[in-house]
Amino acid sequence: MLPYDSRFVDLRIRKTKIKLLLLLLLVYLGAAAEDVPSWWCGYFGRLCTPTVDDSTPQAEWDGLRVTFGLNPFRNNFDRLPRTREMAEEKGWAPFGQDNCTAGTWRGFRYVKDNDPAVILLFDTNGYIAGIQLGVYKSELPDDYPPKQITPPWIEDADMNMFLLTAYFIQPDRICGDGRSKEEYRAEGTGTDLIIQTGRNPTSDLLTIPHREADLEGTDWTEGKCFVGMGKHYYWNLREDMDCNEFYPVFLMYNDGRLNVFGWRIMPSSPSSPRFERSTLFSSELTMDPVPNCLYEREDAGLVMHVYLTSGYPLLYNHC
Repeated sequence: MLPYDSRFVDLRIRKTKIKLLLLLLLVYLGAAAEDVPSWWCGYFGRLCTPTVDDSTPQAEWDGLRVTFGLNPFRNNFDRLPRTREMAEEKGWAPFGQDNCTAGTWRGFRYVKDNDPAVILLFDTNGYIAGIQLGVYKSELPDDYPPKQITPPWIEDADMNMFLLTAYFIQPDRICGDGRSKEEYRAEGTGTDLIIQTGRNPTSDLLTIPHREADLEGTDWTEGKCFVGMGKHYYWNLREDMDCNEFYPVFLMYNDGRLNVFGWRIMPSSPSSPRFERSTLFSSELTMDPVPNCLYEREDAGLVMHVYLTSGYPLLYNHC
């Protein structure tokens, strides 16, 4: 047995502390980096391209971001435009038919860089109305999505893909009168989180409770808290479940209020940088129980976190 060397142990502890401090520094640099454009424009305003103001500081859901991550040099916690005007200025382009009722959803669709992993839905007045996750069939195994979760996965035959759809306002308003400027300023991203659960976008709907307490007695299974995300809830999560039953939507609450949700797909083949690779380790940190079927897989698929507030999640989302 080797003799105990306290100096070696102390050195290991110091190195670990340094690594943790560096990680925290990177995280806070990521938060600070969001203010760089504002700082630059404050001093060199004439060199900045004018931007459209889509802020809604009075609203509970005052922002829209996607993708959790700790690397400040990646496009994590990316802010998404919430007006059609802002989207066009930021380089987003129409996706598919430029028609509010073109498919089995409601809204005008926009994507960035031809990546359908994030499809924004705008109402007839150009205000944010929902979001979709799209995956081309060519990126999926032939047996995905399985029948157990089809819907909420719905086929978009025109674009040869499958979709998940969430609305932030009542879908029957999106292609009708839409929201006024005053309503958008007061409500922000929206008034509700509504998951489309069938091919009829105005009747096949699941409305998610705003209050965490209202999940009691439902099939939403309480998971664990994770900083930067929230308290997790998964639909009918069970230890003995089949992984084909994994519902592709999960929820997160902070201070008892819904402000984050997520998409989950079990294949890890789609290549969009919007996705976060899920692992058994990350599943153990967020699920309770962890389904046994995950221990039989090489990975736990892909997820994407969708934030409905503007604050930097690592600083504000502590469950």
